[in-house]
Amino acid sequence: MQLFAQVDFNFVDQLLQSLSELGTDIGNFLPRLVVALLILWIGNWIAKWLRTLLVKGLDKVGAGRLTQAAGIEPMLQQAGTSGIALIGQVVYFLLLIVFVQIATEVLGIAQLTGLLNQLISYLPLVVVALLVLFVAAAIANWAAGAIRPFAQSRGMSWVSTVVRVAILVIGVLAALDTLNFAPAVTSSIQNTLLQYLPLSILIAATIAFGVGGIDTARKWWAKVDPDSGELSRFEASSDTTPPAPIDSDTTVPPEV
Repeated sequence: MQLFAQVDFNFVDQLLQSLSELGTDIGNFLPRLVVALLILWIGNWIAKWLRTLLVKGLDKVGAGRLTQAAGIEPMLQQAGTSGIALIGQVVYFLLLIVFVQIATEVLGIAQLTGLLNQLISYLPLVVVALLVLFVAAAIANWAAGAIRPFAQSRGMSWVSTVVRVAILVIGVLAALDTLNFAPAVTSSIQNTLLQYLPLSILIAATIAFGVGGIDTARKWWAKVDPDSGELSRFEASSDTTPPAPIDSDTTVPPEV
């Protein structure tokens, strides 16, 4: 009986000690939880305020022209937003993640804190990659619009499309390289495009000019070298006058 009583008392002592430690942990955790929730509330308010301030500032300086030049503004409007609003929303979430990371440090959650630290260190690269995509899309649309009239006049409208797609591909590869996504592959493809794209455009422009400028070249060569026979041919074609029209009131006398 004495043995059972000793065992029961040991069990009760261990249970009371565990409950005491649990109460101590809860008592230490509750203040940290309150502070973490307060940090999140203040961070959410600050992030919203900075988002509103940023959107108004970008609207005043005309930053929306970048998304319009990139050709994505109609798509964003169909989704119920705009380029400036999208930038403001991205900044809002970035700031909110920073405050979440501070709150997790207060709570002492080491695993979540380490994960958020890695995410925060990676987020600036995401922002830079998005800016690279916007700028590449704007340059692609501008280049395609500049080349399109010349290409269409030569019957080679596909050249502007090729230039636009090539610049977009280079922009996507540059964005992936910024994110350190398969850097060896993206750098190799990007260098290849940058090496052969100008040459391809030059060849296409040369062909287009050559096809459209054959007659001009013949006339120029005929003036330089009259013995080639081209000059007389063009002069004959230029000096040929149409026959005079027959007056309907003029009567032709009958032959005797």
